[in-house]
Amino acid sequence: MPAYLIACVEWHNNEAIEKYGGITRESLRPYGGRYLVRGSPRAQIEGEHPPKRLAVVEFPTAAAAEEWAKCDAYAPAREIRAQHATTHWIVVMEGIP
Repeated sequence: MPAYLIACVEWHNNEAIEKYGGITRESLRPYGGRYLVRGSPRAQIEGEHPPKRLAVVEFPTAAAAEEWAKCDAYAPAREIRAQHATTHWIVVMEGIP
């Protein structure tokens, strides 16, 4: 069953976003991951605390998403995010879109 990693991150450095994105895209391939959408929301329809930036990544399984999040190839990107962003949350959900 497909799974979706959804992240809400507030970046403090635009150059870091580019560096992070390049490393992340390459690290996703061996795990079958691919971005479905990423960026700033166009509009907030309801609720409080509007997200600054969201990303949705599709994986073939939840296990693949969880393995990717811990993999060595993603570690440099994780460090960039830790230094240049506030990660509000990252979740993995299973389901068929």
